[in-house]
Amino acid sequence: MFEIKQHICYPGNPQKPNEDFVAFGKDYCFAMDGASCLSGVNVVDQDSDAAWMVKNVASALCKVLDDGDNRPTGQILEEILRPLHQQYFAALQEKGIPEPDDSPSAGLALFRKRNGRLEFFGLGDCVGVAALPDGKEFYSLDTSLPNLDGSVLDAMVQLHQKKNIPVLQTKLLCNDMLLANRKKRNRPDGYWVLDLSSENAIANARERVFPLTEPVTVAAFSDGFSELADVFRFYKDYSALFAAMQTGDLESLCQRLCYAQDEDPDCNHYPRFKLRDDTCAIWGIFTP
Repeated sequence: MFEIKQHICYPGNPQKPNEDFVAFGKDYCFAMDGASCLSGVNVVDQDSDAAWMVKNVASALCKVLDDGDNRPTGQILEEILRPLHQQYFAALQEKGIPEPDDSPSAGLALFRKRNGRLEFFGLGDCVGVAALPDGKEFYSLDTSLPNLDGSVLDAMVQLHQKKNIPVLQTKLLCNDMLLANRKKRNRPDGYWVLDLSSENAIANARERVFPLTEPVTVAAFSDGFSELADVFRFYKDYSALFAAMQTGDLESLCQRLCYAQDEDPDCNHYPRFKLRDDTCAIWGIFTP
């Protein structure tokens, strides 16, 4: 059983769709983070194909898990994605346009009780953390995408210094680099993430299974929330952030993050792609 403790999910910009999602049920919890459109081409949803994908995948996943489906997570996701893939490519054909380089994709960090054990399934840079009964701590994310993003941020900082313009304004000048990185999704030289043709990605998901003989505390969160540790350095690592989630209040943590972001509106001191990213986090306890 999963006992929810706290969860939050906020849009980075209230005027735009929230591409993050958190959910939980009696035997599962997860966080999802859709990748924002870079090309300006949204096919199914004029506001955000990423939000469309995340909402539909998350809703279907909740329904299947709430119904007690005991199949492996990857198999369930493949079935959920199949009609979305058909819908998306039918819309492309109807509009007579090629598939954009940044067709929708999303990160996922999911914990699930299955067959008496605790399973983790991860894709992309959503973070999963667990305090295991043996005293060890497990955490998981795909570091490939943050590394690719880091190279773009380095280029943005160099342009900021060379042209004396705010870091945030240099993103447009580096958009081709971001698109080139997006093309590397679900390739061995890139990163693995959930998208509408995800058989290959699902085969390369980060999966772990743990014994569930006593309570296990877990957390899942998007990279918007992890800025507390990996951008603003309020916490030295995800372990320290995980501890703060359990001893504090998620609302207060988000308020602290928002204040820091507002103090650096041009992203000059803490380079990032947006003033504020969508932010989601969840934590709770699985019991045998």
